[in-house]
Amino acid sequence: MPWRETPEELERARAEFPVIVPGPHGHLVGIHTPPAPGASTGLCVIWHTIPRSHRNRMWVQGARHLAVRGFASFRFDYHGVGDSGGESAAVDPNYPYRDDTLAVISHLRSALGHRRFVLFGSCFDARTALSAFAGEADAIEGLVFMAAPVMKMEDMVRADADRKSWGHILGALRRPANWIALANPQRWGYMGMVLGRVARRSIQRSDDRGNGNGHSIIGPVPRLPLSLGFLEQFDALARSRARALFLYGSEDREYVSFREAESTLWPKLSAEARERLVIEIWDGKVHDGTLDMPVQRRIVARVIEWIDALGAVRAGATGE
Repeated sequence: MPWRETPEELERARAEFPVIVPGPHGHLVGIHTPPAPGASTGLCVIWHTIPRSHRNRMWVQGARHLAVRGFASFRFDYHGVGDSGGESAAVDPNYPYRDDTLAVISHLRSALGHRRFVLFGSCFDARTALSAFAGEADAIEGLVFMAAPVMKMEDMVRADADRKSWGHILGALRRPANWIALANPQRWGYMGMVLGRVARRSIQRSDDRGNGNGHSIIGPVPRLPLSLGFLEQFDALARSRARALFLYGSEDREYVSFREAESTLWPKLSAEARERLVIEIWDGKVHDGTLDMPVQRRIVARVIEWIDALGAVRAGATGE
């Protein structure tokens, strides 16, 4: 990543040290970045990422930059990942590693004296960060929740398939990478679902024209259900005092599922909660945008900016 540490950030890098956290599924290995002396905000940022440095060490930059601004930081590997112990497994956002993040919060409190936390995560990591509100809501000051699905994976795949058209299919057939991806048997299942749903909608429209009524003969498409786990976790966040930034790209597949939450949950929030829980939608992609260097830099800058502003809000509220 085209990032050169400032002398102040290099001082924070030299002050870093490893921490081993006892966890119920294996020990967790992480790196603690202490805040600059005399500049502490009283907040510790926990970066939930796989692996702990993420692409191009983007959250290493985040940790060291914020440390200069007075934030402690902790980036760690989940159990079964990187340097941590435990068994590795495929991850599913609807089954977040809540035990890991609760163990980290507890250890940072008991071993290093941190009391107030800001959590960051994208996709699976965002759902893991959110899951910590069930158990540690009183200790969490803020959350950055980035580009995560909020439905069961099969429902999200169905929602994504419903966005496709014959134009999408023809365009996909022209891309060599999609033919290579067919080596994965799961892609055949997804392709069959897309073809089936596009064909079904075409037949439906044809029948509508034949009936001359312009309406579906099978009724409206049912709303897709939000994940029960997400609903419980979001409720804990809404009842807390924490601020949150929900960041998505308009072209993210994950935004298809989040729009359901946006339209059904936010209207039910109190004015106070709506002020705390902010939604930000960018043009293009955020979830896959981390593969694009300009977008990656923009994401890092926005997350740092939001957390830095949170520290200023806290300082104003506490008079520190």
